[in-house]
Amino acid sequence: MAKMNIACFLILYGVLFIGCKPSSHEHDSHEMEIPSTSVMLWTDKMELFMEYPIPVAGEPLKFIIHLTTLDDFKPVTEGTVILRFTSANNEAVEFKAGKLLREGIFTPEETIPTPGNYSFTIDYVGNETSDSFDIGQVEVYSSKADIPAQPESEDSGISYLKEQQWKTDFETRLAENRKVRSSVVAAGEIIPKLQSYAEIVSPVDGIIDVSRNRNMVIPGNEVVKGQAVTVLTPPLDVSNSWTDMKLAYQNSKNEFERAERLLAREAISRREYEKIKNDYLTRKAGYESISGAYGQGSSESFDLRTPITGIINEVFIVPGQKVTAGQKIMSVIDSSEVWLRANMYEKDYYKIGTPNGASFRISGMDSPVLIDEDDFKLVSEGNVIDAWNRTIPFIFEIENPNGILKIGQIFQVDLYTSEEKDAVTIPESAIYDDDGQNVVFIHKEGETFEKRSIEAGDRYLGFVEVRSGLNEGERVVTKGVYQVKLASNTASIGHPHAH
Repeated sequence: MAKMNIACFLILYGVLFIGCKPSSHEHDSHEMEIPSTSVMLWTDKMELFMEYPIPVAGEPLKFIIHLTTLDDFKPVTEGTVILRFTSANNEAVEFKAGKLLREGIFTPEETIPTPGNYSFTIDYVGNETSDSFDIGQVEVYSSKADIPAQPESEDSGISYLKEQQWKTDFETRLAENRKVRSSVVAAGEIIPKLQSYAEIVSPVDGIIDVSRNRNMVIPGNEVVKGQAVTVLTPPLDVSNSWTDMKLAYQNSKNEFERAERLLAREAISRREYEKIKNDYLTRKAGYESISGAYGQGSSESFDLRTPITGIINEVFIVPGQKVTAGQKIMSVIDSSEVWLRANMYEKDYYKIGTPNGASFRISGMDSPVLIDEDDFKLVSEGNVIDAWNRTIPFIFEIENPNGILKIGQIFQVDLYTSEEKDAVTIPESAIYDDDGQNVVFIHKEGETFEKRSIEAGDRYLGFVEVRSGLNEGERVVTKGVYQVKLASNTASIGHPHAH
């Protein structure tokens, strides 16, 4: 009896096992998910990043299309996308979406009824711009089972979502071949040209009379050579003033003319005559020097004039103040031509020799300033190396017609030779220092980036030569580098998303 019970149990177990085992074919057919693919394309005007399932005839196709305008790297805010699948016999399946899911994202959905090989294109039509994208040849499979096995994706990139890119100051640029010149980096400073800077000093004692200086120039005023900039009146004791000097000169002149008449009648000795003459000539030279170089005056006042044309830089006196001979009153600068002082490092001097061009970037300006050979005159080259910072000073005279360059500006300057070469280059802004290594972020796909070390070479007009680590045509992040760097270090940034 016991043996019968055991036999029955085994038979029942077998029936249950066979009856409960699912059909592998039915499971695969029901549970199989259609794998997705993605497309990344750039034109001159727009960027397309699209994700969609591999097409199967009769199965719904949902496209997630991200569109970015390259003039500002922001999402489109209106427009229509037209998707067109054209077969070999020119039969087309076309559908469109004229409504955004949200800014930058279209999600058209459609079914392609017939399997086969199709040419796939997308047109975007908007109020501000329009563009076309050629996706290429796409296979529409007869069934899910016909889809070939897809390679496993390597999740080795940095994920930074399109929505995050659009909300930040973001930009990518191509690594392109262009001509560059050999260069070295130096510390630069704009200083006044020696002949274009003047300090106006008072030649005599006096008072900056309030009533006579109501229109006195102030810093920033433009002045022309010979223009009166302030008026001096004599102090109460008039000693060492313009009036005192003028009277002393006039008296010495009268005394000299009298001495000449006496000498003609032999009524004065030659020795006494020479003494009077020398006193007169001395006072005359002082009087004419002051009246010619500093200004002109009357017995009541003296107009102090600027010796050069330029802009009043500083004023060191105020109305009502007493000044003394030799005291600094104002300074004037003519900045139409300035000097660039560049301190070149000792190690670079023997590499480049005497430069014949320069460029530098001024804070707040988008483009670097180029000073080419025709506007670049060597004034002096130092022969002594500074013991503290191991640099050799160069001074160059450069044109400054629009007054862009300001006296006292300090910046990094690239000094060039005339030698040109072809090189793969990227914008300077694409590079950041990562523990002493030059690193860039490569835009591999719409939301995927790769961190890569490069060897940087010469810098020219805002671009950097890439000697190794990057190929021509690869796209690098030039704005938003820091945000992508954060995404590479923060797990919560750049997680996969669904629309």
